Amino acid sequence: MATLIEISNVTKSYGAQELLKEATIALAEEQKIGFIGRNGAGKSTLLRILLEEESVDSGQIVRHPNLRVGYLRQHDPFLPGESALDFLMRDSGQPDWRCGAVAGEFELKGRFLNGPVKELSGGWQTRVKLAALLLHEPNFLMLDEPTNFLDLRTQLLLEDFLKDYRGAVLVVSHDRTFLKAICNQTLELKRGKLTLFNGNVDQYLENQEILKDRDERTNATVMAKRRQL
Repeated sequence: MATLIEISNVTKSYGAQELLKEATIALAEEQKIGFIGRNGAGKSTLLRILLEEESVDSGQIVRHPNLRVGYLRQHDPFLPGESALDFLMRDSGQPDWRCGAVAGEFELKGRFLNGPVKELSGGWQTRVKLAALLLHEPNFLMLDEPTNFLDLRTQLLLEDFLKDYRGAVLVVSHDRTFLKAICNQTLELKRGKLTLFNGNVDQYLENQEILKDRDERTNATVMAKRRQL
C-alpha cells in the first residue's frame, strides 16, 4: 500500500501547552483508523494540520502527489435558500445529473434534494455533506465526531458507506461502537505522541490494560526484591 501522508517528528504547541511532541506516523491507502485521545489532547489540531489549515512548529509532513483529502466538516456550508442539489453543483462543479446520481446513494430525492437544505434535519444535512465529499473523489477521508446529532438511520447509512469505501479513513469519535464497526486500526494521541495499533478500539484498550497489569506486576516484583537487599 502506498503511503498517503507521512508525519515525521512533528511538534506543535500553543503557548506552554505542547499538543504534539515529535509525533511520527505513516498513513497509507485503505487503512481505516479510529483516532482516540482525551479531550484537549490535540486530535482536532492534528486534523487541521493535515488539512494544511495550521502549520507545525517543527518536523515534516510529506503528502503523496496523488493525495485527495475529503473532510466531513461540522460547520454549515450552505447558502440561504439553497437546495441540496444546488449546493452539490456549486461545491463540486459537476452537472446536475451527476450530483443527483451521487445524492441518490444517500437517499436524497424529492424534497430532500430540491427543497431548502437549511430546513433539513442534521442527519439529512450530513447526507448532503457526504454526497459532496464523494463527488470530489477523495482517496483519504477525515471525519471529526461524525455521529454527533445523527439519527439512527443516517448513522447506519454512514457506517455502510465507510465499510464499502475503498480509500483511507481517519475518524475521530468517542462512539466506540461506531469505531468498532468501521475501523480495524486505532491511533491514540497521548502526551503528544502518536501510537498506531493493529486492531479496533476495544482490542486496543484491552491491550493497554494487559500492558498496565504487566507493568504493575513487574514493579511489584522489583520492589519486593529491593526490600530483600
